[in-house]
Amino acid sequence: MWATLRFLLRFRYRVQLHGLEELRSVQGPILVLPNHPAYVDPPLVLSHLRFGRSLRPLVFADTFRSWIFYPFCKASHAFEVPNLKSHSRDAHRQTTEMIDRVVAGVEAGNDFLIYPSGRLKRQGTEVIGGARMAYELLTRCPNLQVILVRTEGMWGSRFGCAQTGGVPDLAGAARLALGSLLSSLLFFVPKRKVSLTAQAIDRSQLPLASKESLNRFLEAWYNANGGEEPTFVPYNPWFGPREFDFEAVQREGAVDADSIKPATKQAIAEMLAEHLGRPLDAAENIPTMTLDTLGLDSLERMDMALEMEREFGFRSNHVPTTVGEMWLLAEGRLASDENDEAKIPEIWSKPPKDDGAIPKALGETLAESFVLRAIERPDSAAVADQLSGVLTYRKLLTGATLLSKRIAKLEGDAIGILLPASVAADTVFLAIQLAGKLPVLLNWTTGDAGLRHAVEKLEVKKVLTSQRFLDRLGIEIPGADVVSLEEMRGGIGKWEQVSTYAATYLAPRSFLRNLPQPDRDAPAAVLFTSGSEALPKAVPLSHRNLIADINAGVNLIQFGQSDILFGFLPPFHSFGLTAAFLMPVLTGIRVVHYPDPTDARGLARVIRSYGATLMFATPTFLQYIFGVSTPEDLQTLRTVMVGAEKCPDALHDRFEAALPSAVLLEGYGITECSPVVSGSRPTDSRRGTIGKPLDCVEMLIVHAETHQPIDDGETGLLLVRGESIFSGYLKHDGPQPFVEVAGASWYNTGDLVMKDPDGFFHFRGRMKRFLKIGGEMVSLPALEEPLAKAFPIGDEGPRIAVEGIELDGGRQIVLFTCEEISLRDANALIREAGMQGIMRLDEVRVVQQIPVLGTGKTDYRTLRSWVSEMPASAEQKSA
Repeated sequence: MWATLRFLLRFRYRVQLHGLEELRSVQGPILVLPNHPAYVDPPLVLSHLRFGRSLRPLVFADTFRSWIFYPFCKASHAFEVPNLKSHSRDAHRQTTEMIDRVVAGVEAGNDFLIYPSGRLKRQGTEVIGGARMAYELLTRCPNLQVILVRTEGMWGSRFGCAQTGGVPDLAGAARLALGSLLSSLLFFVPKRKVSLTAQAIDRSQLPLASKESLNRFLEAWYNANGGEEPTFVPYNPWFGPREFDFEAVQREGAVDADSIKPATKQAIAEMLAEHLGRPLDAAENIPTMTLDTLGLDSLERMDMALEMEREFGFRSNHVPTTVGEMWLLAEGRLASDENDEAKIPEIWSKPPKDDGAIPKALGETLAESFVLRAIERPDSAAVADQLSGVLTYRKLLTGATLLSKRIAKLEGDAIGILLPASVAADTVFLAIQLAGKLPVLLNWTTGDAGLRHAVEKLEVKKVLTSQRFLDRLGIEIPGADVVSLEEMRGGIGKWEQVSTYAATYLAPRSFLRNLPQPDRDAPAAVLFTSGSEALPKAVPLSHRNLIADINAGVNLIQFGQSDILFGFLPPFHSFGLTAAFLMPVLTGIRVVHYPDPTDARGLARVIRSYGATLMFATPTFLQYIFGVSTPEDLQTLRTVMVGAEKCPDALHDRFEAALPSAVLLEGYGITECSPVVSGSRPTDSRRGTIGKPLDCVEMLIVHAETHQPIDDGETGLLLVRGESIFSGYLKHDGPQPFVEVAGASWYNTGDLVMKDPDGFFHFRGRMKRFLKIGGEMVSLPALEEPLAKAFPIGDEGPRIAVEGIELDGGRQIVLFTCEEISLRDANALIREAGMQGIMRLDEVRVVQQIPVLGTGKTDYRTLRSWVSEMPASAEQKSA
């Protein structure tokens, strides 16, 4: 095999060998340590470095599984190792286990070829940095003999990083190389000159006092001839490019230090100093400084990436390799490898026939509505995401049916779902419906304590999730067993898949006959309140509730059959479940998902790629999208509805300037109301209002204390009733939120609103966000509004928030802000808005970030705890 490979490589490479003769006398288990300028140097080294030993190369999983290298890896008994560009706790564990397995292999007499840097080099010199693999093997295996190999002449190859500024597309480079060979008639391919130098190193010469000293020794040996300049060798003797501008690649990939906030640079410098045990000097705190040069190995870089996700709330599937990339990740601007645009099947661009009618759900229960829709248009696109691709209703029905048979056998009537917005979440939810069980949507942003509260409250025994997703979150679910979707799918046989899929053609109505028959008023799903003000309460929404809200919501937004809805809010968010999943799927509208609402670049990319026309969002998430997108990215949008918090005027202005042909609507919803209660219509809207009630909802404004109806123009407590309103909290020890007014039962929203003469409702705030001071009510939202206008939501989220508490004989009202503003100036803004007297702030606290819930709302519960736990300083109160 090696002779054949060496013969094939000679068509492109002219290899000179140095030092091969002295290797034949080396005894004992051998560790070959080459530098790594390009993907093609492993076959070059292994095919030319023949000295009577069989070397097992360590190969990353992505390369190992690639079609071009897989036969080579199998033939050479290559050792597959986890791909460390994708950070996770599982990858961390696998890496540690992998080192143990290599040590065991050495002890069994195997010889290995390992790249000390663990990655392709990014510059003309080889940098080992803080990589630990070579050091650990040499210190744990005292009988290992070392051979160093220096490959020169490959820097500038299309199989390396010089031409792209990053890791090249291996399959694409291989296809181009094959085309070059054929177009040059094999024998006329221009040759790249490559030098391979091998040297056996006596262990006594190796500085093994620390990994740093060993790595500096290896770097000095690899770079003994100085750093290489990239060399371009044409691929064809007759036509094609004759030179390549490598400097342009470097300029394009550079991080603009001036575009990074000083606070971000400072936070990253402090984080690096903590990991390194020393502060960074000025020469190191630059965007091009690589983390391995600083001495951080791959596992430490992974730990830092996970720490940054927790600290800053942003993530990328790509582990940062430079200080500049850390800056970008901290500001949510580092692209993820998962975000690469995939080819979208043609079926996605073929909407069903549009008869002009407003679509609606076809059944009385969720399961019946789904199956009827799947029978009506089996081969129309239903759902999509970048991982699962596009699924038709036929495929979605098949997948949900197959999973439902496994779910039916799981312990307990309530089944937990812990998944982001995705095709997988849609399929699992529908499968639970088909199995006749109750889906419980779990909010992972509440942490272990919140999840424990949820599973105990509902007696959830099994939670369905993706192992990959759970591993990235790094959380546990106390009190419940995790069931991996990957494992569940692996247990589905081919025959069962084929027969179920065939049934969608041969006997589609058989799926209706096998449906469970729940009462319309039985719970169809359980969500939890946001927890922004108290412990989350379990909210059961019935089939009647959800279908009423779906049909009225579609009529509100004026869905059309040709629309494409972008659903990225998580399914534990009531808007994420109803508006971004059930509403489109049950009414026949295509929906595309994205799992991470904080990855603004990914959100913008999906809108553009899939041609989304409709979107539900929170103002915070919409601001994230605008912060990184261009109007061209969002040009397909025609209607966007925001809710969960007041939409700032600045965001309205920005939307209208960027998308003049689209409409931005505000809606009002509550988890207990399925969730949409009211909203502006595309043809009947008014900025700053929450619109008018849905067709299925009645809204009544009453006096907050007497519950007597009040006149239009007055602010009072909002009560609602209708088919979409839930029946009461599950297993709740406190009072249920219903009041009797005028002989009817109404849900008490706890919100203060005002109705204007034209029938538009204006949201004034939560009752719980009012303080009673000296017999008068102080509205915290009212205090917050002028400050929010002065400091509108930025690309990183909210910049201010106001919270307060009542104290014995007084109060404490605090402005939390990411901006520098004095208490005097903040109160001046409030006075300019017409408020005075008790309508003032007592303190200003500057914070690095305003806490935000996973739903996108400001986390006032956390802010309230900060007010209670941190007494004001005298300086702050008197400022």
